[in-house]
Amino acid sequence: MNHTGKHMLHGLLWLLGSEILCLILAFSLAILPDHPAVRIIGLIFGITAHVLMLGSCAQRAAAEDVVMYRASKVRTRISKILLIAVILMLPSCITYLVLSANADSVLILNLFPLLNAPFIRIYQFLTGGREPFSAVPSAVRVFMALPPLITGAAYAVGYYSRYLPAVAALDARSNRT
Repeated sequence: MNHTGKHMLHGLLWLLGSEILCLILAFSLAILPDHPAVRIIGLIFGITAHVLMLGSCAQRAAAEDVVMYRASKVRTRISKILLIAVILMLPSCITYLVLSANADSVLILNLFPLLNAPFIRIYQFLTGGREPFSAVPSAVRVFMALPPLITGAAYAVGYYSRYLPAVAALDARSNRT
């Protein structure tokens, strides 16, 4: 398996771990009374856990790439990192397309937030109990497609927050000698 494929596989495994963690969190908070403060806490905790897990995964990948840069002086192309970020967004995008294609299915509307656990509270808030998905206003439907961008951004920001300073430090050291 090549280097990018390894990072992609690790990213997908961390994404799965994030989904499981966020589902556990959502079900744990479900036993509390349905109060707006509980919803906000669930929203903040879920998204924060998701962002931190994917950012951590990306920083590990960046650390490996810094070691490779130190040995070969070949920078990792931005296209590789963006490809991984897009692939990490695909599961959410695919489930959204399935939801859109089956807009009259109440079952799909109820499964969709579970399959996108980090954003479960956002989706519950946006749909507001309206069923099926075809009953949700068009502007809200468009907004429901945006949370996967958080996944891609978390990976890209996590990666470059470690990679760029480390490469700049290595370049500065090599320029001094």
